[in-house]
Amino acid sequence: MVPVALLFIACTDPSEFAASLAMIGVNYRVGYAVSLALRYIPDVQREYTNISQAQQARGIDLSGKDKFFTRLKNSVAILLPLVMSSINRIETVSNAMELRGFGKEKKRTWYMQRKLTKNDWIAIGLAVLVPVVDMTVTFWDGSRYYNPFR
Repeated sequence: MVPVALLFIACTDPSEFAASLAMIGVNYRVGYAVSLALRYIPDVQREYTNISQAQQARGIDLSGKDKFFTRLKNSVAILLPLVMSSINRIETVSNAMELRGFGKEKKRTWYMQRKLTKNDWIAIGLAVLVPVVDMTVTFWDGSRYYNPFR
C-alpha cells in the first residue's frame, strides 16, 4: 500500500484532484483539505530533513547505536520542532483562507478543472466492476479462498 500511496502523491496534481473530487459531488471543503494535505507532504518531508540535519550537526546521534530510550529522546528533538513548524504553517494558511472568505459560498469554482474523458469513464467502470465481481464470487461460493477442510 505504501508504494501505491507514494506513487499517487508523486503523480497527482493536488489542485486537479480537488477539482475532480468536487466534480463527482464531494464537498469542496473536503476536496480542498485533501489538496492542502497532498500539497504539504513534500514540504513536511523537506522540513524533517532540515531539522534532522541541524540536530545531527548539534551532536544528537540518530543512528541505531544508542539505547532505545536515548533514540526516543533524540527523535523528540526532531519531532517537536517539526510539529511546531507545521502548526505555524497551518495557522498561516488558515488565516489566509479566512481573509479570502473561504467557506462563505455554497459552491466554488476551480481553476484546474477538466472534463471526464472516455478513458476516465472506463477507469471508473473498472473500479466499480472489480469489487462487484469480487463480492459476487465471494458470496456465491461462500469464500474465494480454497479450503481443503470444507
